[in-house]
Amino acid sequence: MDTLFKPIEIEKKPKKIANRILAYIASGQLKAGDKIPAERKLAESLNVSRASLREALSYLEMSGFLKTVPGGRSLVKNIIAEPEDNPLQILLKEDKKKILELAEIRAFMESWAAKEAALKRTAEQLRTIERHLQEMEEDFDQGIIDFKKDLHFHLAIAAAVNNTIFSHLINMIYDLIEFSIQSTREKLYTSREDQELILKHHRNIYETIQAKDPVYAELAMQEHLGFVIREFKKRFK
Repeated sequence: MDTLFKPIEIEKKPKKIANRILAYIASGQLKAGDKIPAERKLAESLNVSRASLREALSYLEMSGFLKTVPGGRSLVKNIIAEPEDNPLQILLKEDKKKILELAEIRAFMESWAAKEAALKRTAEQLRTIERHLQEMEEDFDQGIIDFKKDLHFHLAIAAAVNNTIFSHLINMIYDLIEFSIQSTREKLYTSREDQELILKHHRNIYETIQAKDPVYAELAMQEHLGFVIREFKKRFK
């Protein structure tokens, strides 16, 4: 028994900082792709030295939770997988059928996400979804097609599920098929009629989430992604 109980180590400050940041990631307050505030600002916010903060960030980077991007900032990595580490990315680039398979999985997941978002979204999350919809509407009025605004609309719905693991999973899928989303959104569905229909789909999705109607939110997302998949099949025969 004497060897069982050992002195309790006092947690060092860098470890405390790392654990605080990890708690934000675990709770979903920090999501995959979010940039960590600049070092000076973050050190001031946490009331810690920049040396302790650097040590904590270095630990989180080595552990696979953060990565450094150009400019020296750190951002939250996808804890499921990084696309550059994923051989599936190679398969997707080589075989359009694999893109379709992943798109069908995405449709299943996002239909569920729309239903959950209708039940769980906060007022702030709804405003974020609405903002991305308004950006798409402004682009439509100006004849602009920007797939990233479409992407941000869908990711905002995924975030409104308030499920950290799901958020990372859907981010991984979007990382893997981002190039195909861009090609379909900006090269295939370019007619005014296609763009108007897609915008109508997004408006329906938003309104059902706004109304907190999980049944119709799920159906609205199924209608939208079902159209995308059917058209993809037709145009890539």
